[in-house]
Amino acid sequence: MPTNLKKLVRARMEKTGESHATALRYVRRKAEPRTPPPARDSVLKRRYRYRGTLRHDPAIDAYVGSVRGELGALVARLVALVRSNVPGHDELRVHGAPQFCVRGEPFCYVVGYAKHVNLGFCDGASLPDPEGLLEGTGKAMRHVKIRPGAEFPGKTLSRMVRDAARRARARQAADGDAIPEKVRDARR
Repeated sequence: MPTNLKKLVRARMEKTGESHATALRYVRRKAEPRTPPPARDSVLKRRYRYRGTLRHDPAIDAYVGSVRGELGALVARLVALVRSNVPGHDELRVHGAPQFCVRGEPFCYVVGYAKHVNLGFCDGASLPDPEGLLEGTGKAMRHVKIRPGAEFPGKTLSRMVRDAARRARARQAADGDAIPEKVRDARR
């Protein structure tokens, strides 16, 4: 055992009263090089794909029809915005909310609350947001909160939806459209 290691172990034993084996284990663990945190892209490597997605899910139309008032109009407008900006997308309801996917991989969702509607992005942390609309603090997900009576940023939201779908397609192409680690069945 190197002399410097012996000194560190003895000092640890005197300081804490630990046994030689415990102090040695602690000193060796401290000496190991720490791995840097994963890059932002590797955090997002673990993606989900949903089974049972449809080109046009009638359950989403039923959900849109069930939301009344100004919030219902916002939900309908956001669903129409996503459908018109991303041709060839899949969709389904997950936990009661519309999810929009590219070959089963979700890229955005719409959720209606009591006083606002969220348009969320599954990879929103990497989306460009010069207008500062995105909210949230998670590793990947972000959302735009839209309230009745407030200005509707249609062009910006359209750009964000197209960009999110384009990124999902690009990730699939880069992976060779391999089967992901987790495939979820959303219709539980």
